[in-house]
Amino acid sequence: MESFILIVVSISALYYLSQKQDHMANRMFGHEFNRFERIYHNVVYSCPDATVVSKRITSAMPLPLIPSISYSAKALCLTEDKHWFWFDATIRRMKLDQTSITPITSEEAFAALKDDPENLNRYFPTHDQQSA
Repeated sequence: MESFILIVVSISALYYLSQKQDHMANRMFGHEFNRFERIYHNVVYSCPDATVVSKRITSAMPLPLIPSISYSAKALCLTEDKHWFWFDATIRRMKLDQTSITPITSEEAFAALKDDPENLNRYFPTHDQQSA
């Protein structure tokens, strides 16, 4: 019976730590996103002023009870001037490792949203129109 209790406590502690690490990574990505900005070809890609259309945060350890120390985030964003871009960031050993902005075309954004009908209809109301 004591070993069962020890196993339950251990599993609970691992689960809590895993959730805590996920929350910390999400906050780190959010903090970096809110201050990140780049200029490409005279277009300002400012994360704080952009709309996040879709985002995905993945852990290097996909098991729910195993805390991860490495994560990656990818967000599809739209600027106020209707320019699309990807915001990418990685965390390694719970420290921000790399960030980047990659401008994309409306056609690439349309393709990226093909599996998200709600956002596809919101940002591309008619499927014939390839720009927002």
